Amino acid sequence: MTDTAFTYAQLVAIATRAERKLGLQQARQQDTSVLQALEGLLLLAATKAGVGNIVQLAELRLQQLANQQTLQAARRIAKVADRKNGRIKTVSGVSEQVWQAWFDGSAVPNPGKCRFACVLQAPDGQVFEYAGHLEYGDSCDAEFSGLILTLKQAHKHGLSQLLVHGDSQVVIDEVNQRTKSSLPRMIEYRQQLEVLCQLFETIQIKWIPRHKNSRADALAQHATN
Repeated sequence: MTDTAFTYAQLVAIATRAERKLGLQQARQQDTSVLQALEGLLLLAATKAGVGNIVQLAELRLQQLANQQTLQAARRIAKVADRKNGRIKTVSGVSEQVWQAWFDGSAVPNPGKCRFACVLQAPDGQVFEYAGHLEYGDSCDAEFSGLILTLKQAHKHGLSQLLVHGDSQVVIDEVNQRTKSSLPRMIEYRQQLEVLCQLFETIQIKWIPRHKNSRADALAQHATN
C-alpha cells in the first residue's frame, strides 16, 4: 500500500515504455487492474533506484528528462543562432520549425495481425520512417498504435512543434476529444495519447483522405517489426 493514490494517467506518465508493456501483461496474467500492476512495478523501480516511493521516482525521472531537454534546447538555440535572420518563415502556412508526420495502421484479417507505421519529415525535407506490429488486434488498435509510435519517435527527435496527419477519423476525433468512447481500451488509448501530447509545446493532429496518406499506408502494409 502507498500513502498516495495515483490515477492511471499519472502512472503512465511516470512509467517507461517497458514498464507500461509489462504492466499490461501482468494485469492479464494476474487478473488484476492495469493500475495496480503498474503501481507495483513503479514501487519496485523506486526501490532499485534508491528512492523511497513513486513520488520520489517521478521527481528523479523528471530531473533526468529535464537534463535531456536542456541539452536538446541548447542544440535548437545553436541552430537558430546560425540563421542569418531570426524571423520564422512559413511555407503553405506551416512554420519552417514545425516537423510534419503521417501515420497509418491496418489489421489483416480484421481482427488479426496489426501493422502500423509513421513518417516524420523535418523542415529541411529529411524523412524518417518507422514501423511496428502487434500480434493481434483490430484496425482501431493498429491506427492508435500508429499514432502512439509517431509521437514517441517525434519526442525522441527532440521536437517541440509537430503537425500530424492521419486518415482514421475515429482516432483523430478521439485524440482531439470531439468524441469520447466509454470503451475501456479506447479510454486507455486516449489517456496515453493525452500524456504523449503534453511532451510538445504545440501539436496538431489532423484528418486527411486516405489517398493523401499513401506513404504511411504503404509502409504500414509491409511492416514486419
